[in-house]
Amino acid sequence: MDTFNESLLSAYFPGLVDICINDEGQLVYAIVKNGELLFSQEYITEEESLSIPEKKHFPFTIPRAAEVLRYYGEEDRTLYDDLLSYLKRFSALDDEQWAIVVHYVFLTYLHDHPGIDHCPYILFHAVPERGKSRTGKSVTYVAFRGIHLIELREATIFRFSQNLHGTLFLDLLDISKKAERGGCEDILLLRAEKGAKCSRVLYPDQGAFNDTVYYDIYGPTIISSNEQLHAILETRCLPIIMPNRPANYKNPRPELGLKLKERLTAWRAKHLTAIFADMNPIEGITGRLWDITKPLFFVNSLLPIDHQILEDSILAIAGEKDESRKDSIEGRLVAVIKEITDENNLSGFLEWTIKMNEIRVRFNKGRPEDRQVSPQWIGKRLKRMSFKNRIVHGYSEIIITATEYAMLLKQYGYTL
Repeated sequence: MDTFNESLLSAYFPGLVDICINDEGQLVYAIVKNGELLFSQEYITEEESLSIPEKKHFPFTIPRAAEVLRYYGEEDRTLYDDLLSYLKRFSALDDEQWAIVVHYVFLTYLHDHPGIDHCPYILFHAVPERGKSRTGKSVTYVAFRGIHLIELREATIFRFSQNLHGTLFLDLLDISKKAERGGCEDILLLRAEKGAKCSRVLYPDQGAFNDTVYYDIYGPTIISSNEQLHAILETRCLPIIMPNRPANYKNPRPELGLKLKERLTAWRAKHLTAIFADMNPIEGITGRLWDITKPLFFVNSLLPIDHQILEDSILAIAGEKDESRKDSIEGRLVAVIKEITDENNLSGFLEWTIKMNEIRVRFNKGRPEDRQVSPQWIGKRLKRMSFKNRIVHGYSEIIITATEYAMLLKQYGYTL
């Protein structure tokens, strides 16, 4: 094997369980090899030698190696229930909401699993003083490398994402506006998808290609916000609307979650190479919502917990998203198209047409005169929704097929 003059500093590489601290206070890599959990201060391959950065670079509690090893050798069947009990000390949520949050904590420990391609965001949303920050911190302190941020700085996010692959808790008043002002919109939109990278031109004097740096920004994300998120960002989120249940809750502290982090780290070590069975979408959970929630069902398959409560929880979110889509401009246009289709008994055909002017007249019904939309506006909106149109005797009409119509109704929460 080649020798290396200097080790590269690294806190993450594929196959690493985590960085732990041993009884002598030294940081060590935790790696599973041939079914055995091993600890080492260096990681050496044929291509490189890696060593661990100083402890000051880790803004989260570090699991104790001895405890992780102990739990690795045990069957920890109460981990889910104990994690739920821990979280309930700090805030109150409905049972279905807790199911999503607890499964999400487990997902943070497997977000980099080869079989997982997406990691949704958890969004704690409500008016002030409902416990969003307290709940977010309690989750962060047990999540995989959880980091609490109260500012949105792209340089910080780049470093924590690429170097640590940490779970980021973005605790901000209006995250969408702050992202726009800070030029961080691409980071928020891309963190949910494995392999996504953000590019920044940092060295313009070095010419084409060499002037650009690409950052790996995928990872678990928790968001707390008083304000509504941008519609596109919200499609990456599993919203948790905080209920109004004031009480004397305990304040979360990092050390309170340490033992659970050690148990979860051992759980990660056991399942980092688990093989997940193929899953078909669950009826009522489709599109992007299925993409971002399928990893939660993968996690569920590794836990001694019935999948039904998770399924019910995601279906509830799907219903909320359907109602939100119905209230959108596109949703209202679909409602108009459905109304015309039903009145004329068109849905029994394989293909039919509707005049754009008829859609426009119905869409404008009840709107003030200065808020009524033009034929051109209607045409552009329908085109963006992928409707094909044609001109017949000087009148524009859209062409609808039965397949497209069924898909639209499903997407916007209507039934045939």
